[in-house]
Amino acid sequence: MQKIIFLNSLVLIIIFLIFYFNSKKSNNSNDHFSKEEYYIEDNLERYLKYYKQNENKSFSDIVREINCNLDYQFYNGVERSNSLDKILILVNKHYTLDKEFEGIDLVKVDDKFAYYDKEYYMNKEAYENFIKMWLDANLEGCDFGIYSAYRSYDRQVFLYNNYVAVDGAEKADTYSARAGSSEHQTGLAIDLKSRTKKTDYFETTKEYDWLLKNSYKYGFILRYKENTEYLTGYQFEPWHYRYCGVECATYIYENNITFEEYYEYFVKNK
Repeated sequence: MQKIIFLNSLVLIIIFLIFYFNSKKSNNSNDHFSKEEYYIEDNLERYLKYYKQNENKSFSDIVREINCNLDYQFYNGVERSNSLDKILILVNKHYTLDKEFEGIDLVKVDDKFAYYDKEYYMNKEAYENFIKMWLDANLEGCDFGIYSAYRSYDRQVFLYNNYVAVDGAEKADTYSARAGSSEHQTGLAIDLKSRTKKTDYFETTKEYDWLLKNSYKYGFILRYKENTEYLTGYQFEPWHYRYCGVECATYIYENNITFEEYYEYFVKNK
């Protein structure tokens, strides 16, 4: 009888110790997360759950990845983009636009800035700042043209389906957005080509070098940077620039973060 009582007591002690140390570990994790620079209190439960599945990752990496909604698979857990955010609207594989969305305050781009003999439209504020950027770059011997700007939902359906037909959906998803998930539908994104060097490799041009160092001063960011594919869902696109305003672009440039991270911390959870 005494032996049974002893064994039962031992089991209770073990259960208590397990609970105690798990609780302590959880509290310590809470403290660590709350000290991270881009910690969002509403995301704590998601941080903790993700941490249990990825204990090899640092706390800063977990905060970064959860803030980019990587606990959802791309195109799952989809939310509607908030048009009230205007130039800070986020459109990606998590935040999407309706078919009826037809850009934000669009204006026609002057033929002078068009790379091909086509009509392009973009957001008015973005366009005004693009002109300033182009003029200043031109003074330093750079010349680039726009070869894609606003694209409708239906146009994106056509492009994406063509890419899938050539490369298959898995590969196409690394470089082309499904309809409703393209920034081009807002009119805030542009694709650029060099006019001083005929090449498909924009990153080898002086225009790219200039933009990399200066575009933020005019409110533009290199949207899909190298080594951020796992966060943005897209491969490196040296030609793809997104207007988000000087304050936002400067912060992203100086702190080397993605627009996803900026949006979650400074816009959605401000």
